[in-house]
Amino acid sequence: MYLGESAHLDGFWPDRAAEDFTWEQGPIVDRVPGFRVRRVSPREQDDGWVYASLGAWEATVGTGAGCEFVVHSPVESALHVELLAMVVDFHADPAYAPLDVGRVVEIGRPWLHGSNLTHLLVSLPYPWGPELECCSLPGLHVRYLWLTPITASEAAFVREHGAEALEQRLEADAVNSLAASRAPVI
Repeated sequence: MYLGESAHLDGFWPDRAAEDFTWEQGPIVDRVPGFRVRRVSPREQDDGWVYASLGAWEATVGTGAGCEFVVHSPVESALHVELLAMVVDFHADPAYAPLDVGRVVEIGRPWLHGSNLTHLLVSLPYPWGPELECCSLPGLHVRYLWLTPITASEAAFVREHGAEALEQRLEADAVNSLAASRAPVI
């Protein structure tokens, strides 16, 4: 169904094993029929696991907000499939949509078990660059955006000062984006 997106991800990580998952619970089933998540295995332990949505762009056809979302994790976990289902549901819901760079999403639980990261910042896919971000399909341009886990205090800072101000602090502190838990930069 989403051959263009699958080919884009396969081309970006050609040497990594990948598997697709579905999420059959909650409103995502009706809002984005056929929604899937592609899990890309790490090549080396330090690479981390990549989870990418497939089909999110369909939820906002005609709005110019054709986006997919990526989660980068130090561990393999079905929680990331659920997390992407929640984010894509928000993206598809007119009350929240569309999600774009700079938006903050409250997860409602820790990102990973024992983590103090409870929010996501929708960001450009800095770890992978514009080659991942830009996916051109026939008659459609899809952007892959990174869901960066952040703390509650960092989320409040973004709401007051903007995403770029937080991103500068994260970069200045050389924050490891694969850290399951970390000290806030704010």
